[in-house]
Amino acid sequence: MRVLFQEGIPNLFFQELESRGFIIERIATQREEALDILKKFPDAEAIFFRANFRIDEKILDTLPRLRLAALVSTGIDNVDISGLTRRKIRFVSGEGANAQAVFDYVVQALCAGRFDFERESLGVVGCGHIGQRLLTFLNSVGVRTKFFDPFREDKGSLEAVLQCDVVTFHTSLSRQGDFATESMLDAEYFSAVKKKLRVIQAARGPLWQREFYHSLHAHPSVQLLAQDVYPDEPPHEKDLSLALFSTPHIAGYSSRGRLGGIVKGIQTLLPDFVSVGLIPAGQAWFLEDEAECFKKNWNSFNALRDGYFWRKEFHEYNEEEKQNFSARYPHVPQRILDALFQFTGVSVAGD
Repeated sequence: MRVLFQEGIPNLFFQELESRGFIIERIATQREEALDILKKFPDAEAIFFRANFRIDEKILDTLPRLRLAALVSTGIDNVDISGLTRRKIRFVSGEGANAQAVFDYVVQALCAGRFDFERESLGVVGCGHIGQRLLTFLNSVGVRTKFFDPFREDKGSLEAVLQCDVVTFHTSLSRQGDFATESMLDAEYFSAVKKKLRVIQAARGPLWQREFYHSLHAHPSVQLLAQDVYPDEPPHEKDLSLALFSTPHIAGYSSRGRLGGIVKGIQTLLPDFVSVGLIPAGQAWFLEDEAECFKKNWNSFNALRDGYFWRKEFHEYNEEEKQNFSARYPHVPQRILDALFQFTGVSVAGD
């Protein structure tokens, strides 16, 4: 079987696949270049791709024997689901695989941004895999939280969320329906905000209304604490100056988060495939260091993202790494850090 992998997807499991008779080909992210490559492999039966690669009728027409489309990350707005269904092509995604990694990113942003875990409050928009993890953990350690999710039976309150000290967004990107999220973050959305509101944006860049996003530097109340996604990617150098911390779309890129979606796709082809022993241990990290690296190499967005190092999740830290983290953020109560290093999120039910 010939299997296609988009550039930027780690090749960690290629040797195992090739040992089982699979033929692996790389395809470019850039659309026209990708189409030229796809035309050479009309016999391909599976394609592994990221959220920045559009699967539409033109792509599907080029791959008449395709029977699996595996999105290794999250966000299906670039996938023609109806087209896949009509052609009886199975679709799987990495939904939920990187939830713990993004949870870690948000907590890092709070720590680096000197969030007062004893006195300040966090608002969460979107209560899926990531949002619910945040609420579960923060509520367990006594942090005040508010939430809003129009698709939950208990929707919460957007008004209450916007009165918090920090708000973090964890919604999918949608363009239709009563609660479409594309361009929802605009002047009207934040019109009721009268005090300083710090924003963490690690969901999807197009949640921002572009004109409002580019005027954030002059907003009297809304401030970007951390951003990992941008209305246009790669972002311009000036976009990085809008936030205290800007990173190159790597919030979900822990070793487990980055590889979990790939493993899920492979197991669709090979149900007996086991990744234990193949996933790198990774290393500890600090958000400030990531942001500083990106600031110095702002025009290397894709290279930084595709060549990202293997990263641990907090619950994987050893004692030395825990101590280093605690020393970096002495304002964070030790009881919260202790709970953080034990939290795996496994008890959190997904959508």
